[in-house]
Amino acid sequence: MRLGSHTYLPAPDDAGPGKGALAKGGLLVTLEASEEILQEFVDTMSFLEKQISQRWASSETWFCGSSAE
Repeated sequence: MRLGSHTYLPAPDDAGPGKGALAKGGLLVTLEASEEILQEFVDTMSFLEKQISQRWASSETWFCGSSAE
């Protein structure tokens, strides 16, 4: 998943202490304590992005379907 200029790579379920990584330009930073917080943030941002996309699509439909005065 993209996070700005970084790519977030979640850890496999059986990863042990590894909690995922951030990658950029071939460099990898392993996450530990922040994984849970980062995952919550990513989930929230994904939810908000879906909501905005739905609202944007419905507003475009409304706008395109309205008659010009």
